[in-house]
Formats: sequence, structure tokens, C-alpha cells
Amino acid sequence: MALGHVVLLSDDEIARIHETSLRILQEIGIKVLSKKVQSLLAENGAEVDSHRSIVKIPSSLVEEAIKKAPKEIVLCGRDPKFDLKLPSKDFTFIATSGYASFMRDFKTGEKRMTTTSDLRDFAILSDYLDGVDFFDSIVAPTELPPPVQTVHGLAVSFEHTEKHILNRALNEKQARWQIKLASAVVGDEEKLRKRPVFCSVNCPVSPLIFEEGSSEAMVELARAGIPVVPMSMALCGSTAPATIAGTLTTVNAENLGALVILECASPGAPIIYCAESTSADMRTGEINYQAPEFPLIAAGATQMARLYKLPCYTTGIGMDKTPNDWKSLIEASKRFALLQLGRGDISAGLGSLENAESAALEQVILDVEAWEQAKAYLRQFEVDEETLGFDAISKVGPGGNFLGLKHTLDHFQKEIWLKKEPTLLPSTGGSVVERAKEKVRQILSSHVPTQLDEEVKKEVNQILRDCEREML
Repeated sequence: MALGHVVLLSDDEIARIHETSLRILQEIGIKVLSKKVQSLLAENGAEVDSHRSIVKIPSSLVEEAIKKAPKEIVLCGRDPKFDLKLPSKDFTFIATSGYASFMRDFKTGEKRMTTTSDLRDFAILSDYLDGVDFFDSIVAPTELPPPVQTVHGLAVSFEHTEKHILNRALNEKQARWQIKLASAVVGDEEKLRKRPVFCSVNCPVSPLIFEEGSSEAMVELARAGIPVVPMSMALCGSTAPATIAGTLTTVNAENLGALVILECASPGAPIIYCAESTSADMRTGEINYQAPEFPLIAAGATQMARLYKLPCYTTGIGMDKTPNDWKSLIEASKRFALLQLGRGDISAGLGSLENAESAALEQVILDVEAWEQAKAYLRQFEVDEETLGFDAISKVGPGGNFLGLKHTLDHFQKEIWLKKEPTLLPSTGGSVVERAKEKVRQILSSHVPTQLDEEVKKEVNQILRDCEREML
């Protein structure tokens, strides 16, 4: 089966990044700000300087962690029909963006803080759309106190979509309450271990720092069997060396450091190797998702994940700007294709605006539409006796034409991209943005996700009340 694929690194270059990452972990170390996690690593053979919070990890411990980590993961939906088996065998599985505190108001167009009802609307939209494979809790319920936002956000997500949920736990307590919520949804903690219906992004702070709350949450999640996504956001020229090779090495060292923490906490803990790494804008210091380095780093990070046979989230998706017309949407879809040619397993970013600081409901529709067009560049092609076409070429001969052949009739609809019109947007109704908004209205007015059982709802509400009593 033939398919487009960006290969950035040679085998020798992959090996050198791996070897340098091992040297970083063993000779320089990572900064771990949690005493609990320091002790865990020390018990497993790491060298801990508690005064500086530096943990040096021997290569043997890294290699052992790589062996223990599962090479296949199922991201389970509340309904098994939405289960996602990683590694993906065809297109990358795509999700909404996360975790914005602002959005463009659907009615006024003004930028404002996000609420629980916004998260609900995004979840319903994602539940309906076939082009959204799983749901990242795209916006925060900012009207709630910060300590309980991620827990309430997970509850809202469970209630309004049956798809797998990507969330985040910022500390050990949040992780515990999220595990309790998910256990109530699936039945109990043992069932959750078998069917993890959510996973968690836990970002290292580049370069090479693991925060107290996030690292302790990772340990708690690992022990419950919840997949952890240690998203390295190392920025070339800012929080990583000003070289693509150095940035990839930083990304890799952070992922391997996270892997060791997880496998020490619970051997066989699921991990999804993750890089959302690009270059810094050297004029402002801001993250630059439009940089040409982004797809290159994504492709290299995917190759490193494949070295370890780990499922990966390494490629990006999302226009981050609202297109003016259909032509600009099609142009944006080409960048989607370039980013996804790294061939990761999962990716998130639909609906994102302003470098994921804000979001918009209609942007989800537009991004999914662009993704459908991007698939033209990412299709697989059969290469066999029939498709090689020797008999057809023989029949036509030099200077002939293939239009009238049965071979052409049999294959052109599968092999030649004919999708020129929108898949989701209504055929009429003004600009692409106005039509996207109309599609949002149609979905939110008619789609009702399958509801949680009433007894489960009661248990979830009680868990939320108990969480607030402890956390506030």
C-alpha cells in the first residue's frame, strides 16, 4: 500500500538523537519539583539531588521503561463504536483543540471568557461530527473556581459526548477526582483500567522540568491505567536549542523522562509520545505554529516515537485563523496535509484560534471541512497487478487515450480526487463563515447525545460536590 509520508531523519540520525537524549537524562538530568516523584525515581535507581531537585536517570532505567510501555493502546469511547486503536492504520485520529479560556462569541463575534455552557456546545458539536474522532476539552469553564475547573470540565464532556475525551489534570487531587468520575461513568475503577474513557495531557516545562502538581498527577493517572500524553512544547531558539536536531533531542529527552516516571509508578502504564513543538518567533518570543519548522519537527518526533514503538501525538491540525472564502479554506487544507504527512496517531487543534488561546464553534466546522479536503493528499493507494495497468497501457499503446477504457471507469472515482464541493457546509447561505454558523445552529438545535444513566448522573453530581468540598 503506497501513501505519502515525510521522512526527516535517517536511521543514523535517529540513533544519534536517542543516544544524546540518554546522555542528557544520565549526565544533565531532569528537574523534578515533587519530592514524592523524586523518591519514586530514587527507589528505582535514579540519582537524586534533592537540594537542586535534579534527577539523573541511568540509561538502563530508560531502556527498561521503553520495554515495559504498551506498544498498542485503545482510547475508549463511552460507546465502544467510538474506540480508537493506536497506532492508527489509516488517517490520523483528529480532535478539537484545548484548553482555551477565551472564545469568539457565536452571536456577537466578540472575544470573551469561556463558560460551562460553551464547553457543552463544543462537546455536542464534536459528538455529532464524524470528522471529529475524539474530544479535547477545548474550553475551560472559567466561571468556576480554578481548582475544580478540569474536574467539572471532564464531567460536562462525559455528559455531552460518547467519544473518547482528552483532558488535563494539573495536580494529584484533580487526577483522583477525574478517575472517580470516569469510574462512575464506566462502572468502577477496574472497568476503567480495561476501558480508559479519557486520557490526560501533562506538559513538561521545557527545557526538562517536571512540575510538582503535573508529575504527581501523572503518577496517579498511571496507577489507574489512564493514558498520559506528556506534551513537549519545546520552542526552537527559546526553550530548546536553535537547531531542529537540538529541539528534537529536547523533545525526546522530555518524553523519555516522562516515560520513566510513568513506568516506575506502574509498570505497563500507557503513554502517548507527544510533541507540539515548533520554533519561537525570534522577534517576539511567542510560539509560532505557522513556522516551517513545525511540520519538520512533527515528522522527526514521529520517527522517534516509532523507534520506541510508542503511540504518538506529534502532528498538528487546525487553521488557527478563520478563512475568508472557500479558496482560502482550500489553501489552508494544504498545510493540514503537510503537517499530517508526519503520520502520527492522534492530533488535536480543531476550532483553535490565536495559538489556542481562544476558540470558536464555527471554526470547528471550517477546520473539519479543511481536514476533509486535506485527505486528498493523505490517501493510500494500492500497487498491484490491476492498478499498475499493464493491460490497459498495452491496449491503448503509444499515443493513445485512456478515457474510454473499462479500467478507467473502474478506478477513476477511487483514484482521482473529485471532492470539489463542501462536505459539511450548507450549499447556500452566504459566506463560508455564515454557512458554518448555520451548520452549528442545525447541530445544536437537533442533536442530542446519548445521555448518561440517571443513577450515574446522580453519582457524578455527588462526586462533583465532594470534590468542591475538598478542593475549595
